[in-house]
Amino acid sequence: MDILVRGMKQVIEWIYGFCGDYGVAIVLITAAIRVLLLPLNVQQRKQMEKQQEISREVERLKEKYKNNQQKMNVELQKLYQEKGTGTGGCLMSFLQLPIMVCLYNAIRLTAAAGTATVLLPWVSSLLVRDKTLLLPIATLIVQLLPQTFPYIRYFKALNLQKASMPMVLTLLLTNSMFAFAIPSGVGLYYFTSGLFGAAEQLAFHILAVRKTARMA
Repeated sequence: MDILVRGMKQVIEWIYGFCGDYGVAIVLITAAIRVLLLPLNVQQRKQMEKQQEISREVERLKEKYKNNQQKMNVELQKLYQEKGTGTGGCLMSFLQLPIMVCLYNAIRLTAAAGTATVLLPWVSSLLVRDKTLLLPIATLIVQLLPQTFPYIRYFKALNLQKASMPMVLTLLLTNSMFAFAIPSGVGLYYFTSGLFGAAEQLAFHILAVRKTARMA
């Protein structure tokens, strides 16, 4: 883990050598990491959709053969053999976690330079918190953005599950405790990563709508 952290720190320093700004370097490496992880995210999304499809088919078979347990078991076995029940989605999540942790730690080490950034001209150093709260608030908005997608009429055909108010409040509270406490340098990482995450999810939904329209 230390080797990866040092490697990412060197990459940030290398990017800084070109742009001359640690804030910009943090945003660029975060964006690069998110782009490199995109194939994993796509694979994870496909795996999740496959699992949802299997779950719907299982419920249909249970309802159809609810009075014939033996026939139900045969059909379920056939379904699992045809569709499979891989755990690729979970594996993708575990692969992403150490990369993000290393990037987080590399940014903390790099931010120790204590320099400012043109991206946050009101902050004196990447080591300090944004006392104006502009960056933490922007980060919270980005984190909550995907929760608004189920309310967009364009995505109505997808029947996206709407988050309950307690879930939204829990998400808001959890992210608030973190976003308002971290240094600005790490805050830039979380804002950029959250923005890419929301954009990826939006793109997945748009593609799903188009796929549904073609199948109709």
